[in-house]
Amino acid sequence: MTVTRPAGPVLRNSEMTQAIVEAMAEDNPSKTMIIADHNGYMRVEAEDGLILRRETVEAVLGRKFRMQELELIMSAFSGQIEMTTEYARWYFKSPASGPRNGSAAPNGKGGA
Repeated sequence: MTVTRPAGPVLRNSEMTQAIVEAMAEDNPSKTMIIADHNGYMRVEAEDGLILRRETVEAVLGRKFRMQELELIMSAFSGQIEMTTEYARWYFKSPASGPRNGSAAPNGKGGA
């Protein structure tokens, strides 16, 4: 049996939502993103999670972006979340599993 561990945000549809999804695709090139558009909101997930970098969103939007802006359109998320001024990371970690093999924080220093 295949166990899926999807994690990611639920975003209210706004003028920023498409840019966020586009930036996520750029930041997660090896992931297959599952995007469910429910008209009023979009659920964006991928196996073992996603990352969104501030600098990528800025490049897509063509303007400065503060990660706090994401909180205005993110109504929920699946998995766990780690959020800094530079990135947001959605991931799945069961309480007994600890860090997964190959998992790394955006700075490459590991973590989960």
